[in-house]
Amino acid sequence: MLPPDFSKVADPKSYFLPENLSVAALVLPLPVSDEQARLRQRWWDNTFPQTIMGATIETVQMALAGTFLALVVAFPVGFLAARNTAPHPAVYHGARLFLNLLRTIPDLALGLLFVAAVGLGAFAGTLALFIHTATVLGKLLSESVENIDEGVVEAIRATGAGYTQILTFAVLPQVLPDLISFTLYRLETNIRAASVLGLIGAGGIGYLMNTSFRTFQYQEAAAIVLVLIALVMVVDYASSRLRRLVV
Repeated sequence: MLPPDFSKVADPKSYFLPENLSVAALVLPLPVSDEQARLRQRWWDNTFPQTIMGATIETVQMALAGTFLALVVAFPVGFLAARNTAPHPAVYHGARLFLNLLRTIPDLALGLLFVAAVGLGAFAGTLALFIHTATVLGKLLSESVENIDEGVVEAIRATGAGYTQILTFAVLPQVLPDLISFTLYRLETNIRAASVLGLIGAGGIGYLMNTSFRTFQYQEAAAIVLVLIALVMVVDYASSRLRRLVV
């Protein structure tokens, strides 16, 4: 095996700021001369290529799609897997078995399975996130439903309300804050999970990072790590703010 060609490693000077340009001039759209504008554009193109931005957007799309689809499935299954809202014991045990079986499979294993089934790309990663998140959200929702105040349920039932009305007016208002909090948390974790799934070929910024390391493009790999850190911080801040508003 031949040793790696370290001549492809980026010159450390390329990480420094261009001459005659401050940090503010690089980050903010400040008025600069034509020459400085060209330097600024060249620095951004070299440090954060368009491929990184595209892969970042794809990662966010994977996390959003996987979380949304998981919520659609977990919402009804969570009620069926709760002892106090399941319409029949057989339904309760079946829903519990479904959640427990699929939840034991790690998202990486699901990613490998779907990469083999549907091929490389974001679709495989989205399916893996969808299945894993649906089982986790379903389990969390069922636990929340089983811990509700039964007094409210009895009060609604005493008015002659049916099964659907009890779920709508007695159960759902009590578990909705928890469901929103669980969903936002899973969205945060799915951003990270989507990045890791990319390392096995399931699309997103992780796939680009793996390619950069394998081809010794260390400057691009460093830029990807910086973008990923910033992305996780932004999502964490946004979800925290949103959680305070709605929970």
